[in-house]
Amino acid sequence: MPISPNRRCSLRPATLVVSTIIGFCLSHAPANANDSPEDKLSAAYARFLDDLAKAERTLVDPEHYPPAASERVLADGYRYLLAHLNREIEFGIRADARFPEFFRSMDMLRKWTGENPDAMYLKAPIDATGYYEVDIQAHDTGEWQNGSRINGQKAPRLATFQTITGVPGYSGELAEMANCQNQTLDFVNSFTLKANANGNYQLLIGPEKPEGYSGNFLYSRKSMTCKGTGQTQVVDATSLSVREVFSDWDNEQPLTLSIRRRDTEGLNRPPMDADNVADLLASLGTRVANQIRFWNLLMAFPMEMTQDSNGDGKRALPVNGINQPAPPFTAGGVAGAQQIYASGIFELEEGQALVIEMETPVEPYYIGFQLNNLWMEGPDQQNYVSSLSGAQNPPIADGRRFYILSGRDPGVQGWVDTTGLTKGFHAMRFVFKQDPSPEQLPRMKTYLVDLDQLQSVLPDNYPTVSKETRRQQVARRQAHIKMRWRNY
Repeated sequence: MPISPNRRCSLRPATLVVSTIIGFCLSHAPANANDSPEDKLSAAYARFLDDLAKAERTLVDPEHYPPAASERVLADGYRYLLAHLNREIEFGIRADARFPEFFRSMDMLRKWTGENPDAMYLKAPIDATGYYEVDIQAHDTGEWQNGSRINGQKAPRLATFQTITGVPGYSGELAEMANCQNQTLDFVNSFTLKANANGNYQLLIGPEKPEGYSGNFLYSRKSMTCKGTGQTQVVDATSLSVREVFSDWDNEQPLTLSIRRRDTEGLNRPPMDADNVADLLASLGTRVANQIRFWNLLMAFPMEMTQDSNGDGKRALPVNGINQPAPPFTAGGVAGAQQIYASGIFELEEGQALVIEMETPVEPYYIGFQLNNLWMEGPDQQNYVSSLSGAQNPPIADGRRFYILSGRDPGVQGWVDTTGLTKGFHAMRFVFKQDPSPEQLPRMKTYLVDLDQLQSVLPDNYPTVSKETRRQQVARRQAHIKMRWRNY
């Protein structure tokens, strides 16, 4: 049963209401430079509680354009807020460009930005003035060189390393997209990485390439032109972003990575003092609120999830259809880097299925298909077949692939479990070793059918999947996700 946004106060725990009132009073008290550490921390904590209450309102208040409330949407939303908070706390405590380390910018419990279910996302803070060395060890990298699939344990299908200025969303407003607040300065991927003498890889990051250096290098400082404003200026990277993409989940193994900054290795990292912790507390709630609001706005306006927002007579994402493959329309920090996308909205009634048919004139090096809920999170890909890589859904004899979106297993290859979602969006990613021409891009068709009429849009002798095989399929997904994220 839908829940009206006007009932928001009845949904908020009483303890949060009390702490919000206290927090508001304390956090709006005048700051004093001579405050004791206890006073600084107490005031910062009170502001955190106040800002966290504001973050909660981004889930339910119409001014922040949240999705229409229902039990599933609200449960997903409150969990989504906690996941944002969890990630921001970890980043705030761990991230130090003087003493860099990799951390999970998202994982199974902390999703946002329409994350790729096939990917492991890592991020390390960097200072554009410093020089960083990254050591990379991988299993068999034969696919990186020749593209054809090999058997046995091997490296991820694709690995991409990017220096970025930031992650989209922290302004809480869509204007940051046009202002290029988040850009990719430089990137290298597994197609172009050069191995060293022992078969491993090393990557150097810095503001200038050292004279005579011929190894893998990424710039951390670069002159960039913003397409939105036309302005050219020197910009600094704040993070190294790593994306490891897995297609053959049964055999591909994560990379082993380490990062160090040349001029701080072996030094002691100072403990956080009262000012550090107070600054962290004072920013956490706002960062969470802005992230949720930004992605709400992105779904409501550029993606037009609920209506034709710009009045041009069509939706940016077609309902129960799919856009033809194209580069991403956002210019956010970690988007792009040779990826091509296709997406659409699904709105299904009980017993319906959305079938997507794909032809590939040239087989992409990587194909990924996923669902997203109305908070732009992928539903549980560990315990459900809610995504499919190219290896998990191979082409049939004539080269076509089919993706069948439904809430009930139709017992065929290519089923994508909606996990009970009746509305959301689906997205595909493609990577080619060589930039494709328009004629070489995949071609898409869609059909909305009743499940009992599914065979009318599938080829004769289309592969079937038994209940036991489906259960084995889920078991393999569970094993891979635990291994990928080191959830031992």
